[in-house]
Amino acid sequence: MQNQSLSTKDALYIEDMLAWNLLAAKKSHFAASNCQQPALKAQLEECCNMHRKHYETLTNFLSTTSQTSAGMQ
Repeated sequence: MQNQSLSTKDALYIEDMLAWNLLAAKKSHFAASNCQQPALKAQLEECCNMHRKHYETLTNFLSTTSQTSAGMQ
């Protein structure tokens, strides 16, 4: 098996992506909850779901990577 550990630079970039997606999800959720226009509210909720999905994908990737790394040691 090939070692799939992340470099420090890669890990910091993924950490930034997690923070950006979490913030975007929170902001779009807040905006949707305060929106009175149904069409715009639906778009904001869709935006929130997209960023939440990206956040979850990244956390799952990191979880899988850390489990793989731990198994190799």
